Amino acid sequence: MKKQKTILVILLLILGQFIAGCQQGQQRQEATDLLSDSFRDGDLRLNDAMIKEMISSVPNPLEITSILQRTGVVYSQDLLNPAGNVNDYNTNFQRALNLGVYGTDLIYMNIYERTVATLRYLSNLRELASDLRVEQFFDYTTLNRLSESSKNVDSVLYITNTGFDKMSRYLIDQERSHIAILISAGTWIESLYIATHAPTTAANKETINKRIGEQKKVLDNLLLLMNSYGQNSNFDELIKDLMTVKKEFDNVTITYQYAEPSIIESDGTLVVVDNSRSIVDISDETVKNIASAIAVVRNKVIE
Repeated sequence: MKKQKTILVILLLILGQFIAGCQQGQQRQEATDLLSDSFRDGDLRLNDAMIKEMISSVPNPLEITSILQRTGVVYSQDLLNPAGNVNDYNTNFQRALNLGVYGTDLIYMNIYERTVATLRYLSNLRELASDLRVEQFFDYTTLNRLSESSKNVDSVLYITNTGFDKMSRYLIDQERSHIAILISAGTWIESLYIATHAPTTAANKETINKRIGEQKKVLDNLLLLMNSYGQNSNFDELIKDLMTVKKEFDNVTITYQYAEPSIIESDGTLVVVDNSRSIVDISDETVKNIASAIAVVRNKVIE
């Protein structure tokens, strides 16, 4: 029995190395190559499974805002899209983008326990979701009640994140994937804007800059998704705007350092752990240029 377990562990290690090696090679070329092909051919079509997978690769706003809060970055209300702007969004294109923007702002405020300020943004979220016919994915009564106390922050974040995830899958299944893509684009644009404009210090700048640099591949995925709707004038303009951001991200270098996977036991099950990591080379000047470029795009989105 002991001999069989040893053989199993060895086989798992070999399998883990093979998978890690394959993923490493795919990660280097997948998004960028597809992006280049899509802009060259102009007629790339993505199926629903690919769209779901690529949207899921867009970092949840909770990830970036949590890093900001955890590393001691000071909260700034001035970074958020003013709540009163919601009255200016009269098209589904604007509503979808700003549903993502306001959702990100709501998460940012909750991470920093600004519970009183969240109520107006929660109302905006409800209004935009209703206009887009996806309000069923947010329990606003519960969210309103929970938002009254900072003790319920975890519950608010869970309900909000779960709602966005279910909403995205529903939209894709209902052949409204363009709305799901725009919502994801809105969350990414706002998250990057906050990350690049938050007041950093010498102690946390390296960590935050690394996370900013990692968005290079995410932007490639977003542009690939949106290029499927490039014939739409609104999408075409947004793509052109984001290409100016991509130009700045071209100065970011991401390399992958392979490390042998390890096997640990978790709850009685053997789990293969990927120990490889990405190394992000990004200068302060590049971060500054990305901040300027994304500010232009973001301000057009929220105006």
